[in-house]
Amino acid sequence: MREKFLSFSKPSISEKEIEANEPIVKRASPFIIAIACLIVLLIGSFDRDLWTPDEPRVAAIALEMSKTGQYLIPHLAGTPFVEKPPLYFAVAAVFIKTIGQYTSDINAIRLTTVLFGIGTLVMTFLMAIRLYSGNRNLCVLSVAVLVTMVGFVVNFHWIRVDAALCFFVIAAVWSIGQAYIAHKIWYCIPAGLFSAGAFLSKGPIGPVLIVIPWFTLFVQWFMSLKGNPAVNKVKIVGSHVAGLLVFLLLAGSWVLYLKTSGGTDLWNHWFWDNQVGRLSGTATELGHIRRGQPFYYLLQMAGDTSPWFPLIIVWLGVIVTDLFKRRSISQSDIFLLSWGMGTLLLLSLSATKRGIYMAPLLPAFAMMCIPALNIVIQNKCIRRYAYFWGGLCVCLLAFFTFVPFAASHLPQSIPVPALAFLRNFGVRNFAAGAACLASLYILFSFGRQQQVVVGMIFMTVFLNIGMFLVPVKAIDFAKSMRADTLKFTSPIPPEQRAYIAGYGFSETMLGCFYFYAGWTVPQVTDRAHANRILAQNDPQYTSIIIAKKNSHRTKVIESINQLAERPYQVLTAQPLGDKRMVFWIKGIDSFFP
Repeated sequence: MREKFLSFSKPSISEKEIEANEPIVKRASPFIIAIACLIVLLIGSFDRDLWTPDEPRVAAIALEMSKTGQYLIPHLAGTPFVEKPPLYFAVAAVFIKTIGQYTSDINAIRLTTVLFGIGTLVMTFLMAIRLYSGNRNLCVLSVAVLVTMVGFVVNFHWIRVDAALCFFVIAAVWSIGQAYIAHKIWYCIPAGLFSAGAFLSKGPIGPVLIVIPWFTLFVQWFMSLKGNPAVNKVKIVGSHVAGLLVFLLLAGSWVLYLKTSGGTDLWNHWFWDNQVGRLSGTATELGHIRRGQPFYYLLQMAGDTSPWFPLIIVWLGVIVTDLFKRRSISQSDIFLLSWGMGTLLLLSLSATKRGIYMAPLLPAFAMMCIPALNIVIQNKCIRRYAYFWGGLCVCLLAFFTFVPFAASHLPQSIPVPALAFLRNFGVRNFAAGAACLASLYILFSFGRQQQVVVGMIFMTVFLNIGMFLVPVKAIDFAKSMRADTLKFTSPIPPEQRAYIAGYGFSETMLGCFYFYAGWTVPQVTDRAHANRILAQNDPQYTSIIIAKKNSHRTKVIESINQLAERPYQVLTAQPLGDKRMVFWIKGIDSFFP
């Protein structure tokens, strides 16, 4: 059995090309590049609050899970929340219970995302080694390319279940590669384990994202077995069956538990509304329905893979040219092409489209850049693009450094807390200035051809450092709803809260009240019930908190007037962030017991 993935045609990178590209990494130690990757992943992860719309909801679910010990069915403010399976929440809950007492609950949850990010990078490195002749130095670059992609930076700095999905998808693909490329067929078992993890992270979409790379590798492996008398069919079949059983046991156990313990309504909400409904587009109330946008993910791909999108285009151009000229194409390139383009087509067929669904595909795009490296250092257009990108990094970092001196010219629409932060010159601006000078030095070093790739990597690392130190921190001041939530809830005595209902709360609002104030606000869902409370005709509630996603008080009052059928008084009103307002109201004659 051949150990390298070179079964049918020439390798994607020849030995001579590998030797020619060695200086690309040797000029900057792989260890230094790895440290730079870790910095990108860590910076900005632990020094900010929860961001809307997703983080308050996910954090509240994890916190509630840590308190209740109910790890199999997620709950949001006391109500079952099964849009997503429980794996990410459960891992985050464990971190809250184990290290939350030594740090904050938010940082404990963010550590979950960071660790899944590290796991994704490690698995991408191992998969690149399997595909590209085991050249570790070049494969380090694929990890560096991945960690500096816009999509990776965004997705692994947010508290979202997609971080777990990314890890389990690439881990499953690597296991499949071990089984089919290295002919270690027993790796079908961990492939089944990781596939179950993908399912338990985000539902059926997890295994679906694994099917296309699995099928491609399976076909290539199956063709390589033809005419080989040494094939052990019992071992092959047994390993596949074992992997499938592991998947069915883990994923099926949770599905069975949900169906039997959660009840019919909960099952229908998870399966028919969230899974079938999102795919077909019938679940319009869940959002993100984008019909008639067949190129949505192509545009998303360009943004998420920046600044490395031109390298992917170069790689695709070479593949298409070879196809038209009927040249042989390596198995590695066929695999990556099938994985990338096949998954994009699959996602595009769904009525529900959202940028984060692209995240598990980013490792494939990062590995596509490896064959393009030899072209990059010789292509004048790509070198000009590298100069452009380097110049842009320097300009942006210079702006982050001196923004306090230009704060008076910034748009007045910027929220006051963010504007106040940007006006103060501090250590963060000095650090951004240092990153600017380092990027400028790298830019002037581009005269040596083999510095281009590593130079772009480090300049992008410096840009991310500056981004998280200055503008992202300013955004944090604007998006955090901790202070506003506590300002609204603190004056309300705990003994009165049992008699207050909520109306019009979003998942974000439920999460903020639970996470910041420890208050599970019961919800009323229809106008008639709300008016019974205002009329003192409800046996349990005497007042209502109304939440509206609108920062204009007059418009919110108009909306409340349309709801209320009797006079009321506003007890408390408070904006939450820059887009929401909450009003605590009661009928004029109502009182608290």
